[in-house]
Amino acid sequence: MIWSIILKLNKMSENYEVKNGSFSLFKNKNRTEENKQPHYNGGGKDLNGSDFQVSAWVSISKGGLKYLSCKMQEPYEKKQEENNSTNDDLGLDF
Repeated sequence: MIWSIILKLNKMSENYEVKNGSFSLFKNKNRTEENKQPHYNGGGKDLNGSDFQVSAWVSISKGGLKYLSCKMQEPYEKKQEENNSTNDDLGLDF
């Protein structure tokens, strides 16, 4: 899910330049109460111009006020798994 958001953000960035110190959030259509995913996801740039990812959950304070609880982190990078096994490793002759 997060990977698809980053891809969308990258595609969006072709038409829109994110300025330092700003970010955008988009509603997470895959969120359910069961999976506890963030209500909103997005990304932006810190004050130094480094990319970051943002996740936000709608919460309610003890006083009954709604607010966004947010988490910033480095962008998710999908790691490619190396497949080092060969047929010889499995003892197969073909």
